[in-house]
Amino acid sequence: MVARTRGEAAFNVANILFMVLLMVAIFVPLLSVVSTSLVSNQELARRNIVIIPDTPDLTAYKVIFRRGGPIFDAYKITLFRVLVGTTINMVFTYFVGYALSRKDLPGRTLLTLFFFFTMMFGGGLIPYYIVVKSFGLINSVWVYILPGIISVWNMLLMRNFIMAIPVSLTDAAEIDGASQFTIIWRVVLPLSVPALVTIGLFYAVGHWNAWWDAYLFVSTPKKQPMQLFLRNVLAQLQASMAAINQQVNLSEQQPTPRAVQNAVVVVATVPIAVVYPFLQKYFIKGIMIGSIKG
Repeated sequence: MVARTRGEAAFNVANILFMVLLMVAIFVPLLSVVSTSLVSNQELARRNIVIIPDTPDLTAYKVIFRRGGPIFDAYKITLFRVLVGTTINMVFTYFVGYALSRKDLPGRTLLTLFFFFTMMFGGGLIPYYIVVKSFGLINSVWVYILPGIISVWNMLLMRNFIMAIPVSLTDAAEIDGASQFTIIWRVVLPLSVPALVTIGLFYAVGHWNAWWDAYLFVSTPKKQPMQLFLRNVLAQLQASMAAINQQVNLSEQQPTPRAVQNAVVVVATVPIAVVYPFLQKYFIKGIMIGSIKG
């Protein structure tokens, strides 16, 4: 075992202390948000900053999850957007990325430049609104999915990932008589799982956090996603408690506006935070592990 020098030991200690401080700086505000959503009116009046509540109070969550409340409609739209939208995004991203990765594709360079141009330059908000309206997507849940069916950046990532797969694998499959569909499905797809999961997570997080398109194009409350509901709650919090009552249908015995605010933040954040650790391994997994031997 190689002995560490004093400089290396000092660096390790400083690095550990820095990471601990960084962890505390991230964890404490998150804990405060969760704790503040669990405090009663009396406790919040006594304590400005709450790290651990003395007596947890679930009133804010009971108000938010009241049966028939708008948050259930918002959750349904958000789940539809994440599940359906991410699936469609991934199908188009994978197949377009695969097509552009093929060196024998006619006009491959020109097509790649065309996609790249659309990523660098846009027509602006007004032309975008006109296009969306011309396709009849105003006040439709499909406005969340169809206009952004492909992220050019994610597609280029997918293309570059597939291009890194050795050509010998696809050539060997062609020699064995595999069709293009077989190569796409049984050769390239299994090797692309790390990229697919990573890009899929990008799409899913983007759909989960999106609210601007709903704010612009959707006026029906039951078709608006969770993040727009959250945005409306936060906006109403700046006005008055009466406005909050109208937004979330609070009863006369209600939690503080701050507790409602933090409860909505927790409700909107926890699901995506729970899913992430199960997908994290794909970010560090070797791209070509086990694909080539010898």
